[in-house]
Amino acid sequence: MRLIPKEDNLKLWDGICSEYSFYPSLRGRKRWLKPKRPYKKYKLSAIWDAEQEKAAGDALSAVFEDEIYALVWQSDGFFFDPRENIPPGYRRYDEDRNCFEYFPEYYPDGDYHFFVSRDMHSGLFGHPWRKELIAVGEKMIEEIEKKRKILDLH
Repeated sequence: MRLIPKEDNLKLWDGICSEYSFYPSLRGRKRWLKPKRPYKKYKLSAIWDAEQEKAAGDALSAVFEDEIYALVWQSDGFFFDPRENIPPGYRRYDEDRNCFEYFPEYYPDGDYHFFVSRDMHSGLFGHPWRKELIAVGEKMIEEIEKKRKILDLH
Protein backbone atom coordinates (compact mmCIF):
# COMPACT_ATOMS: atom_id res chain seq x y z
CA MET A 1 0.00 0.00 0.00
CA ARG A 2 1.26 3.45 -0.84
CA LEU A 3 -0.19 6.91 -0.76
CA ILE A 4 -1.30 8.52 -4.02
CA PRO A 5 0.28 11.99 -4.31
CA LYS A 6 -2.27 14.77 -3.75
CA GLU A 7 -2.08 16.11 -7.34
CA ASP A 8 -2.61 12.62 -8.79
CA ASN A 9 -5.44 11.96 -6.34
CA LEU A 10 -7.27 15.06 -7.60
CA LYS A 11 -6.79 13.90 -11.22
CA LEU A 12 -8.18 10.47 -10.29
CA TRP A 13 -11.33 12.07 -8.93
CA ASP A 14 -11.68 14.01 -12.19
CA GLY A 15 -11.45 10.64 -13.96
CA ILE A 16 -14.06 9.11 -11.67
CA CYS A 17 -16.40 12.04 -12.32
CA SER A 18 -15.90 11.63 -16.07
CA GLU A 19 -16.01 7.82 -16.31
CA TYR A 20 -18.83 7.27 -13.81
CA SER A 21 -20.73 10.56 -13.89
CA PHE A 22 -20.05 10.66 -10.16
CA TYR A 23 -21.96 13.38 -8.42
CA PRO A 24 -21.67 13.64 -4.65
CA SER A 25 -25.32 13.46 -3.80
CA LEU A 26 -27.17 16.21 -2.14
CA ARG A 27 -30.61 15.52 -0.81
CA GLY A 28 -33.14 14.63 -3.49
CA ARG A 29 -30.70 13.63 -6.25
CA LYS A 30 -31.61 10.16 -7.48
CA ARG A 31 -28.34 8.99 -9.04
CA TRP A 32 -24.93 9.56 -7.57
CA LEU A 33 -23.10 7.21 -9.95
CA LYS A 34 -23.86 6.17 -13.51
CA PRO A 35 -21.55 3.34 -14.62
CA LYS A 36 -21.03 2.77 -18.34
CA ARG A 37 -20.35 -0.93 -17.81
CA PRO A 38 -22.44 -3.73 -16.28
CA TYR A 39 -23.21 -3.01 -12.64
CA LYS A 40 -25.40 -4.11 -9.77
CA LYS A 41 -26.57 -2.00 -6.84
CA TYR A 42 -27.04 -3.45 -3.35
CA LYS A 43 -28.48 -2.11 -0.11
CA LEU A 44 -26.23 -2.47 2.91
CA SER A 45 -27.54 -3.50 6.30
CA ALA A 46 -25.51 -3.04 9.47
CA ILE A 47 -21.88 -1.88 9.49
CA TRP A 48 -19.64 -4.81 8.64
CA ASP A 49 -17.64 -6.73 11.18
CA ALA A 50 -14.10 -8.03 10.57
CA GLU A 51 -15.38 -11.21 8.89
CA GLN A 52 -17.49 -9.23 6.44
CA GLU A 53 -14.65 -6.78 5.74
CA LYS A 54 -12.44 -9.79 4.95
CA ALA A 55 -15.10 -11.22 2.62
CA ALA A 56 -15.28 -7.93 0.70
CA GLY A 57 -11.49 -7.89 0.49
CA ASP A 58 -11.51 -11.48 -0.73
CA ALA A 59 -13.94 -10.50 -3.50
CA LEU A 60 -11.58 -7.74 -4.62
CA SER A 61 -8.63 -10.16 -4.42
CA ALA A 62 -10.43 -12.62 -6.67
CA VAL A 63 -11.04 -9.95 -9.31
CA PHE A 64 -7.81 -7.95 -9.30
CA GLU A 65 -4.31 -9.37 -9.63
CA ASP A 66 -2.56 -5.99 -9.59
CA GLU A 67 -2.72 -2.77 -7.65
CA ILE A 68 -5.97 -0.85 -7.65
CA TYR A 69 -7.03 2.49 -6.22
CA ALA A 70 -8.62 2.94 -2.80
CA LEU A 71 -10.28 6.35 -2.86
CA VAL A 72 -12.26 8.18 -0.22
CA TRP A 73 -14.00 11.41 -1.14
CA GLN A 74 -11.90 14.43 -0.11
CA SER A 75 -9.32 12.27 1.68
CA ASP A 76 -6.07 10.48 0.98
CA GLY A 77 -6.10 7.90 -1.79
CA PHE A 78 -3.96 4.77 -2.00
CA PHE A 79 -2.52 2.34 -4.51
CA PHE A 80 -2.90 -1.10 -3.02
CA ASP A 81 -2.97 -4.76 -3.85
CA PRO A 82 -6.21 -6.30 -2.52
CA ARG A 83 -4.28 -9.48 -1.72
CA GLU A 84 -2.51 -7.53 1.07
CA ASN A 85 -5.55 -8.15 3.35
CA ILE A 86 -5.23 -4.82 5.13
CA PRO A 87 -7.09 -5.13 8.46
CA PRO A 88 -10.11 -2.94 9.26
CA GLY A 89 -9.16 0.26 11.05
CA TYR A 90 -5.59 0.26 9.69
CA ARG A 91 -3.68 3.49 10.03
CA ARG A 92 -0.06 4.57 9.96
CA TYR A 93 1.77 7.73 10.87
CA ASP A 94 3.21 9.79 7.99
CA GLU A 95 6.24 11.57 9.41
CA ASP A 96 6.65 13.76 6.32
CA ARG A 97 3.15 15.22 6.68
CA ASN A 98 2.99 14.90 10.48
CA CYS A 99 -0.38 13.13 10.42
CA PHE A 100 -2.01 9.72 10.32
CA GLU A 101 -3.06 8.04 7.08
CA TYR A 102 -6.22 6.00 7.41
CA PHE A 103 -6.81 3.19 4.96
CA PRO A 104 -10.55 2.97 4.22
CA GLU A 105 -12.63 0.02 5.22
CA TYR A 106 -14.73 -1.57 2.51
CA TYR A 107 -17.98 -0.56 4.16
CA PRO A 108 -18.63 3.11 3.28
CA ASP A 109 -18.94 4.47 6.80
CA GLY A 110 -18.68 8.25 6.76
CA ASP A 111 -17.95 9.09 3.12
CA TYR A 112 -17.81 7.67 -0.39
CA HIS A 113 -15.42 4.71 -0.65
CA PHE A 114 -14.28 3.67 -4.12
CA PHE A 115 -12.09 0.63 -4.80
CA VAL A 116 -11.49 0.81 -8.52
CA SER A 117 -9.20 -0.77 -11.11
CA ARG A 118 -6.34 1.25 -12.57
CA ASP A 119 -8.17 1.37 -15.93
CA MET A 120 -11.34 2.45 -14.04
CA HIS A 121 -13.41 -0.28 -15.71
CA SER A 122 -14.49 -2.15 -12.57
CA GLY A 123 -14.65 -1.94 -8.83
CA LEU A 124 -16.74 -1.44 -5.70
CA PHE A 125 -18.32 1.91 -4.98
CA GLY A 126 -19.96 2.73 -1.66
CA HIS A 127 -22.36 5.50 -0.68
CA PRO A 128 -22.31 6.28 3.06
CA TRP A 129 -25.72 7.66 3.96
CA ARG A 130 -27.73 5.82 1.32
CA LYS A 131 -26.08 2.62 2.54
CA GLU A 132 -25.50 1.46 -1.04
CA LEU A 133 -22.79 -0.62 -2.65
CA ILE A 134 -22.39 -0.73 -6.41
CA ALA A 135 -20.34 -3.50 -7.99
CA VAL A 136 -19.11 -2.60 -11.48
CA GLY A 137 -17.88 -5.13 -14.02
CA GLU A 138 -19.11 -8.66 -14.65
CA LYS A 139 -16.36 -10.35 -12.65
CA MET A 140 -16.84 -7.98 -9.70
CA ILE A 141 -20.60 -8.61 -9.72
CA GLU A 142 -19.98 -12.35 -9.83
CA GLU A 143 -17.65 -12.25 -6.82
CA ILE A 144 -19.97 -10.03 -4.77
CA GLU A 145 -22.88 -12.33 -5.58
CA LYS A 146 -20.87 -15.26 -4.15
CA LYS A 147 -20.47 -13.31 -0.92
CA ARG A 148 -23.87 -11.64 -0.88
CA LYS A 149 -25.19 -13.64 2.08
CA ILE A 150 -22.16 -13.11 4.35
CA LEU A 151 -22.14 -9.39 3.41
CA ASP A 152 -25.86 -9.16 4.17
CA LEU A 153 -26.62 -7.37 0.90
CA HIS A 154 -30.15 -6.79 -0.36
